[in-house]
Amino acid sequence: MNVWKFIQRICLILAVGLIVTIVLRLFLPLMEKQQQLRAREDELRRDIQRAGEELRMLRLKQQKLQDDPRFVERIAREDLGYVKPGETLFRFVDDDPP
Repeated sequence: MNVWKFIQRICLILAVGLIVTIVLRLFLPLMEKQQQLRAREDELRRDIQRAGEELRMLRLKQQKLQDDPRFVERIAREDLGYVKPGETLFRFVDDDPP
């Protein structure tokens, strides 16, 4: 009689172990996929935040271009190489590329 209870307990332990193994095999890939999706979501949130900051800076620059004549002059001089009449522009070129 004692042997049968021992066999029943072993069968119960094996059945529970088998069920746990099946559940893990079914849900482990889903949990890994969820982790990957959360990492991707975090990455996309950072991209959106960077794009929002870039948009804010571009709007600020646009506002300055519309309202501030000194800013327009500075951009024209620095980015476009424009000079006022009578000024001479000097460009220094490095002969050896870095």
